[in-house]
Amino acid sequence: MLKDAPDVLNNQYLKRFPEFQQFLGKNVDSEQQSDADENTPEDTFAEAFEKMNNNLADEILDEVMRISPVAFEKMILDLLAKMGYGAFENAGRTTSITGDEGIDGIIMEDKLGFDLIYIQAKKWDRDKTVGRPEIQSFVGAIAGKGGKGLFVTTAKFSSHAIAYAQTQHIILIDGRKLANLMMEYNFGVTVKKTFAIKAIDTDVFNEYNDEN
Repeated sequence: MLKDAPDVLNNQYLKRFPEFQQFLGKNVDSEQQSDADENTPEDTFAEAFEKMNNNLADEILDEVMRISPVAFEKMILDLLAKMGYGAFENAGRTTSITGDEGIDGIIMEDKLGFDLIYIQAKKWDRDKTVGRPEIQSFVGAIAGKGGKGLFVTTAKFSSHAIAYAQTQHIILIDGRKLANLMMEYNFGVTVKKTFAIKAIDTDVFNEYNDEN
């Protein structure tokens, strides 16, 4: 090092030497370990839980992509029924047979059928981005029908599609949100284990302290 006689002795210069690079690597590992040590058990559990849910969401979408487009439309109606929409006899139907352009299903919110939800359910490639034109076409299909619009897809939506849907009061559900709803309502999944995280109830112990 002294033979080079550097004008400035800084980290950039020292990185030329393997020993210094090794030293930096140890420091990074130590910092990461320090951060990990600062996590509470609840933090660690929450991180693991989130990771498991993300993995499960991917597995759910893999299974959904294996079913046919027609079956996907039926599945969406069944999921909505599980969520409490149209949870009664003959409340929902797909419209593939009737050929309603841009509408794949209809479900009633109330038993008399006053409130209807018109559904477009598209099983598209997960990497596909649904743009504003597709949402505009759906809005045109349900115009004048006096119902609400729900666009469900295994793909994702562009920012322009989301902004336009908000102005038209159309609800959008992309692949990730669909998987999350299926997990939330236990649709297509089962509960494997349940953990109860408990904490001290200080009120109970305070009652005993008051008796002293």
